[in-house]
Order: sequence, then structure tokens, then C-alpha cells
Amino acid sequence: MAPETATIVDPPERRGRSVPRPLETALPPERREALRVKLLAETPRWYVPSVHMLAPSAVGLVMIAVALSLIEHLTAWQLLTVPVVYVLANANEWTIHRMALHRRHPLAPVLYDQHTPKHHALYVTDDMAVRDRREYRLVLIPAYGLFLIFTTTLPITAAIWWLGYRNVACLYAATAIAYTVSYEWLHLSYHLPHDHPVGRSRLIGRLRRHHAIHHDPRLMQRWNLNVTVPLWDVVMRTVAEYPPPR
Repeated sequence: MAPETATIVDPPERRGRSVPRPLETALPPERREALRVKLLAETPRWYVPSVHMLAPSAVGLVMIAVALSLIEHLTAWQLLTVPVVYVLANANEWTIHRMALHRRHPLAPVLYDQHTPKHHALYVTDDMAVRDRREYRLVLIPAYGLFLIFTTTLPITAAIWWLGYRNVACLYAATAIAYTVSYEWLHLSYHLPHDHPVGRSRLIGRLRRHHAIHHDPRLMQRWNLNVTVPLWDVVMRTVAEYPPPR
């Protein structure tokens, strides 16, 4: 059964297309279980959860290792590249989450279609855990998406290198890719069962709660938009705790 939705009709200049929007209340448990069955039934036969979880991250770690191996005569000021790139990546994560994952952006409608009507309809604040490893497909970024993110770092890295900042280029690439890998692993950890060894970490528990609050349908479009570290949520004053902000 598909998630309960309302229909938004686009203006005539957008040819009258309609897009689904979840209601601002969570589906009851029986509706979410029906949705889970439907989405699992749509899983391709070739899908292997462990490959989806490990292969893109392994490629990313190799790229990080290569970038770090090319650094020579590192100076203190060059190390500033790491926090600067991390903060920019955190801001970018917040912006994409708000503008493309919870609003159907015309340049990337698939991001919204996969995230809000499926991921958020299935996982809600007090019921975040996957039941089946095939659900990794509903939590992790598609593998092709990760590889695309990795490859987009290469032109920027090449440009910085060409300008004569070899170490900065390498640190940029390593930090940007490491941020993406950390996003994947942290997000997955928030959706693992509470008795999973990863979930016993106090730090993961705090971050998971921050993300779980975002999964309240009343809050998801505006609050707790950072999935990794809620730095930009603090900057933009979009940190929410219960009870929900009015």
C-alpha cells in the first residue's frame, strides 16, 4: 500500500504535473507495515545489501588514501583546509536536505520522490529501525549517487592542484569524500535496531535522537536537517527538541 498522500497541482507553466506530499501526521503502524511490504517487494533481485553498504565506502576510502599519499611537506595553514571543507560540506548537507529532499526540486525530483514519500513515511520518530537488511536500499544513498559525488570532487581537486596548491587539493578531496562516507555510515547507524552494538555508543545515541526528531512529520521540512553533526542546524537555529516548536 502506498503512503497516504495529498496532491499538489503545479502551476500551468509547469504543465500541470502533480506531486505527492505526505500528510503531516505519521501513518499508523499497520499502514507503515503494509508500505514496508510493498517497498521490499520492489527490491531488485540483484540487490545485495552488504555490497551496497561496503563497496562505495571502500572506493571512497581508497580515494582518501590516494589523496593523502600525494601530500608533501604539509604546513600548518594548509591543514585549515580540513575544517573549512568540513563546515562547507555540513552547510551543503543542510541545504540539499531542506531544498531537494523535502521539496520537489525540478532539477532532481527523484531525490524528493525517494526520500519524503518513502523513507519518511516508513521511518518515524519512535520507530526508526530497519527490520530487513534489504531496507538498506531505503536508507543509504544509491551506489551510483555516491560514485557521482566522489567523481564531482575530482574537477575541483584538479583545479586547486593546477593553481599550485597541491596539498590543499589533496586535503580537499580527502575531507569531502570522508564527509560523504561518514554521512552514509552515521545515517545507517541511526536506523539500526536499538540493541545493535553500534547503537550502544552514547555519541551515536545523541545523534540518532537528533535525527529521529527530524522524522516527526510535523518537523521534517524545517527542523534537525543535519544528518551527520548538527553544526549548521545550530547556525541556522533549526535544532528542535520535544515538544515540537510552534
